[in-house]
Amino acid sequence: MNHKKNSSKNRGFIIASGICLIAIGVAAWASYDSIMQEPTDLDSPVSISELPSQEDNTSSLVEPTPTPDQEVAGNVTSTPKPSPTAAPTATPAPEPKQVDLSFPVGQKVLKRFSDGVPVFSDTMQDWRVHSGVDLEAAQGESVKAMAEGTVQEVLEDPLLGKIAVITHGDIDAWYCGLGDKVLVEKGSTVTAGQEIGTVGECPCESAEASHLHLEMKKDGEWIDPLSRLME
Repeated sequence: MNHKKNSSKNRGFIIASGICLIAIGVAAWASYDSIMQEPTDLDSPVSISELPSQEDNTSSLVEPTPTPDQEVAGNVTSTPKPSPTAAPTATPAPEPKQVDLSFPVGQKVLKRFSDGVPVFSDTMQDWRVHSGVDLEAAQGESVKAMAEGTVQEVLEDPLLGKIAVITHGDIDAWYCGLGDKVLVEKGSTVTAGQEIGTVGECPCESAEASHLHLEMKKDGEWIDPLSRLME
């Protein structure tokens, strides 16, 4: 009897052990099967709604920081440069007008303007250009302004003596060989007929009769004083 009872117990233990082994095997196979079948999900149909949207992808991207040049070109409004202001047009100086001239002393001519041609000098004993006109006048005789004008210079030259340079309209006049007392000064204005000094002496023409040596320039060129005095 005891032998039969032990046999029954052993058979039950074996059956229970087998059932446990089968359960463990089934569980292991289920785990293995799920692992082995997971890659096949890549081939399985996927719903469009399950895919990430383009907007989600875009929002996930990091936008690059714009450079200063890009900010100016794209987002930042640069201050417009002011248009250059045209330089004011300079008003040309008015042309000096021609004025009527009167003789500063008597009208007797001792030597004429040579117009660039050398003439003989009794005083210097040589040939030289005579750039003015010699008007006979006694020593100490009053010398008058030929017209209204402005005194540009009062000077002394070793050959022409004391000189008053006066602008009369469109010409500059050199009153040469004045006496010691000149009555005008640089920058002063004169009126027509105003006394500017007296007849003195031109050192380079001292051997000739007493006279006033008168020279004129227009536009920087020497001209014949008589061409204006006798108009």
